[in-house]
Amino acid sequence: MDHLTEGGLLIITLADQGAVGPLPSHYFDPRAKQGKIRDALVKWFTLWGIPLSGSTHNPTWLEAHTTEVVWCDTVPADLHGPQTVRYYAQHADRIVEAIEKCRPKVILVLSAYLYEAMATEGLSQKISTVIGKAKGAPRRITTMRLKALEQKFEHAQMLILPTPSKNTTDDYIRSLSASVRETFEAAGFNLKDNGDALLGAAKALLVLDEKRTIVAMQNRLRIDESRAKALLEAMQEEGLISQPDENGRRFLKK
Repeated sequence: MDHLTEGGLLIITLADQGAVGPLPSHYFDPRAKQGKIRDALVKWFTLWGIPLSGSTHNPTWLEAHTTEVVWCDTVPADLHGPQTVRYYAQHADRIVEAIEKCRPKVILVLSAYLYEAMATEGLSQKISTVIGKAKGAPRRITTMRLKALEQKFEHAQMLILPTPSKNTTDDYIRSLSASVRETFEAAGFNLKDNGDALLGAAKALLVLDEKRTIVAMQNRLRIDESRAKALLEAMQEEGLISQPDENGRRFLKK
C-alpha cells in the first residue's frame, strides 16, 4: 500500500484484480502500470463527467488523493461467489489498516462480496471505529440488472459497484453518474478541478514589481506616471492583481 493518502478516495478491489507495479507519483499517473481496474476507472470517471488531468506533475486533488488496496493476494481455488465472503472477512487485516491510515471520505468497493464481508459482525465493528455508524440501509443507484449501491456513514460515503467486466457497459456506467457525483460532492470533492490547483497556487506567489511595471507602462504606452498608476488600480478593481500588502507588494490573482 504505497502512496497512502488521507481524506480522499479509497478503492477496494478483489484479489488478483488490483494495482500492479510501483506508483511514479499518483494512482492515475499515466506512466503507472496499474492494471485493468485503474484503466477501467479512467474511462468510468470520464463517463461520469469527473475530470482527470492525465498529468504526472499537475494532478487534480482527487487524483492525488486516491489510493487502491487489494483485499488479499489470493483466494482458495475451491471458493467461488458467495462462498468467498467468509474467507474475505477472515483475511481483512490489509483493509482495516488501509481505512485506519487513509481515513477516506469515500470508499469505492468493487465487489458486492467484499461489501458483504465488510458488513460481517467482527469486521464491521473495526471499520466503524473509523468511518462511524451507518446512517441508513444501502440504497440501489441504478435500475439496470447489475446491482450498485451507496451507503452513508457518519464520517464517510461508500459506493459498492461491480468489478469492471464485459457486463459493466458504457450505458451501465453512465446510469451511475448522478449518484456517484452526488456521493463525491457530499464528501466535499471538487468535481470541477481539472488539475489547475497547483498552477493557481503558483500564480499567487508571483510578485508584481510595481515600480518597474509603472516605468514599463510609461515607456511602452507613452503615458505619465499618474495614468500608469491609475491603470494598476483598474487592474486591482478587475481582480487581476491584489491590493498592496504591508510591504507594498502586489500579487497576480488570475
